[in-house]
Amino acid sequence: MIDMQETFFYKYFIDKIDFGTLAILFCLMGVVAGFDKLGYFDRIASKLVHRANNVRLLMLSVIMSAFFLSMLVTNDVGLIIIVPFTIQVLHTVGRDDKLIKVVVLETIAANLGSMLTPVGNPQNVYLYQYYHMNIWAFFRQVMPYAFLSVVLLSILILSDTQGKNPIVVGKMGGFKRGKSVKKKGCLTLLYIILFAVCLLTVMDVLHYGFMLIIVTIGLLVSDYRLFRAVNYALLGKFILLFVVVGNLAEIPWIGNHLQTLVLGNEFFVGIGLSQCLSNVPTAVILSKFADNGMELLTGVNVGGLGTLIASMASVISLEYYNKTQTAQKRKYITWFTAYNILFLLILCLLHMILA
Repeated sequence: MIDMQETFFYKYFIDKIDFGTLAILFCLMGVVAGFDKLGYFDRIASKLVHRANNVRLLMLSVIMSAFFLSMLVTNDVGLIIIVPFTIQVLHTVGRDDKLIKVVVLETIAANLGSMLTPVGNPQNVYLYQYYHMNIWAFFRQVMPYAFLSVVLLSILILSDTQGKNPIVVGKMGGFKRGKSVKKKGCLTLLYIILFAVCLLTVMDVLHYGFMLIIVTIGLLVSDYRLFRAVNYALLGKFILLFVVVGNLAEIPWIGNHLQTLVLGNEFFVGIGLSQCLSNVPTAVILSKFADNGMELLTGVNVGGLGTLIASMASVISLEYYNKTQTAQKRKYITWFTAYNILFLLILCLLHMILA
């Protein structure tokens, strides 16, 4: 009888895949889609905007919504929710002139806010599992960067001298009303339980196999169409990365060179490689050679700043902006790059101070 573990397919394919990370990402995307379908995220954003009485407070509301929402629903999902809503709101109040600045800062806010939790973005999910991180050590590592990011975003928004003009925000559409009240309450409780199951798995309290069974049954019972909202392309990309990187890491001269380059330089190598590969592939590649998981975690999260592809979530914002009638792609990319470099330099300076 053939030993399964000795077969070519197992050795070079199956053995290289981190099924725990894939299962967590799959379940999180399904549960978040459930909350989104009930209309909670749009409703929260709408209420925040209605509290604004001038342009600066309106900008602050939507940008900070992106920052804090991304902690729970990942940066790409946060932008999918917030950016279209922002475009609609600014157009309604006649402030399309602020669109580039707000969408760019929202993108930065989502990329930086997502670093604050183990489930905030795909690279956090992967690295937290790969290095078996302690939750409190995780928070201590990323908290200074997240706090400074909030301060910088607030300064840029509140220093806008053209944002003092009062606005009148009428009744804004755009958020989903969801199910009937009774059914919505039951579904809300179900999704809260499923989300808690995902968190327990991230914290290594529950095996990912049990989580996968529980969440799959829960989504099938609530609404099987939620499976369509899962980003299977991202899961496929992770599978490809695991296989390619896992096999490359076993080639002696490649492994030795990368290990020499990365060891002791996880933060800056993570930033540099993210600029051309984006931070998710960078996290997977460098994790095979980096001893200091915390430094790598910070590097690939800060590395989401910089170029447009440093974080693929940034492309989502650009796609939404390009669909607007007043879109100026070259101007958007110019301001995007300028703001990203500013944040990147300041956070790198913070790292050197802390080190």
